[in-house]
Amino acid sequence: MKRTLMTPLALGSLVYMAIISTTAFAGTVENTNHRTTALENDYGAMAPAQVSKQTWQTISAWSTDSLSLLDFMAENDEEAVLNHYIEKLTATYQAEEILSQIKEIDVNALDLWSTVLADHSPEDSYYLARYLIQYKPALFKQWLTMQKMVSLAEFVEINNPRLFEAWFENYAAPKKKGLSVLSYNKEMDPTTYNEIKELLNKDAKGGPKSACACQMVVPNTGSGTVVTNYPSTPSSPAPETSSDNKGMSKHGLNFTSTAYGAFHSGDGERWSKHKAYGYDNTISHNSTEFSVKMLCADKAGFDCNQSNSCSGNLEVRGTYASRFHVKGTAKQIWSKATNAHSADGAKFAVDLPGSAPEIVLFNKAGGAAMSFNTGWDINSVLGTIKAALGITAAIVNDNAGSLLDAQLASDLITNIAGIITRSGNEASVNSTMRARFDSSDVSPFLLQPNEVYHFTLDSEAHVKARGYGGYSDSHFEFGSSGAVMYAANHFTCGTNVTAPMPTGLWFYASQSGPDNTASLRSDVENWLSIQLNQGVNASQQQGVVY
Repeated sequence: MKRTLMTPLALGSLVYMAIISTTAFAGTVENTNHRTTALENDYGAMAPAQVSKQTWQTISAWSTDSLSLLDFMAENDEEAVLNHYIEKLTATYQAEEILSQIKEIDVNALDLWSTVLADHSPEDSYYLARYLIQYKPALFKQWLTMQKMVSLAEFVEINNPRLFEAWFENYAAPKKKGLSVLSYNKEMDPTTYNEIKELLNKDAKGGPKSACACQMVVPNTGSGTVVTNYPSTPSSPAPETSSDNKGMSKHGLNFTSTAYGAFHSGDGERWSKHKAYGYDNTISHNSTEFSVKMLCADKAGFDCNQSNSCSGNLEVRGTYASRFHVKGTAKQIWSKATNAHSADGAKFAVDLPGSAPEIVLFNKAGGAAMSFNTGWDINSVLGTIKAALGITAAIVNDNAGSLLDAQLASDLITNIAGIITRSGNEASVNSTMRARFDSSDVSPFLLQPNEVYHFTLDSEAHVKARGYGGYSDSHFEFGSSGAVMYAANHFTCGTNVTAPMPTGLWFYASQSGPDNTASLRSDVENWLSIQLNQGVNASQQQGVVY
């Protein structure tokens, strides 16, 4: 079976500038500024809940299609049905009518348009609808509701019941089939069952709970946090040594590295005497990720079955900064060459509900290099990072930091990798790379009931050095720091729906990066306090706001 839905022309190159937002929770961190008196008296507000990994997986499987209807149609060459649906939706609209309606909901509705459908104008109603259904499914659903039009599932069920039944029976979420989260999985263990039961029976804060209640749910990891880090805790310096002690000492190496989630550091020294000696190492798969979900169900565990029972804003912010230092010396009379390279890059992406592809929020790399009398390509050190993180643009051999930082306010930029270089038999280079994503600069993500939003920050670093002839010395180091956070707020719920309590999560760390923990904490507290309209104490590196 082949897939024939709209193919993005250059989606792999799409990059949003900025940085991320992750979050975390260390043990059970209570906010000292727990909540203002007014918020504590809010009627029906549901406090956020942390659940075990098994319970999270059970809840997610209950409410998430194993294969979306759109993807199922693509896999089975049923594009004609989709085309017919879109033609029906757009038949009565003038050229720019849909565009103006969509912009009322989200002014940035077309932020992917130029790379997905470069050959079509935004005023083309048919192609705009195709773009929305595949790349902006949440926005498309909002538009359908606003215009009181049928969904794709409703259209297919009426016009092609055979196709709908095949998908519904095999791939639709148990929630759609009217099954309770407590009973759909016959193999559910008693511990998970009891945890879900307790979750559904939880009292609303400030007043009685309606028949349908919504609450923010996040998964605990094995270490008791709600952010997944690889490595999960700050790693101890991992030394790597090499030496040649046969007779006259010829070469030596000392390299150490540490990491906490996506933030990592490395520090190395290479030297050689009267022989060539090189070192090349990639420090890869350091990652931080978090998931967000608003659970809406009645006490028996059934979906509320109310159209747009509750929606909210999901604001996300993330920062990633790296510093680089390299130094090389080859001054003695027989010394012929030395170089040192250090680079680091990070990618932050979100996997939204539905069939939309992963969206890259930022993707950036930088570094420093020095060289003397060497034939090496000084940009080759970034090759591995570019491949791993999907950075495709040309490398900038200028002050890349200033070039990139000048564009931080833009929500959509071209992928750029930068490296600063110096040459000479004794040279030292320092540079810094910064990236940021802040949804409040653009627009919040739409938070819908019983959907999973998954954010991932991945980083990769690369160090490389070499020297020969006489005595040569190379020093190479990098360190990164940053923070990820989100705030769920501004909920709009039906009259018979208990709303969630606004909440936020955060995680920050510095592994010898340019920002220390004090400045990172301040950034977290300031941003969350504004988003949630309350004081936040982020004295712990990971936390949740109640």
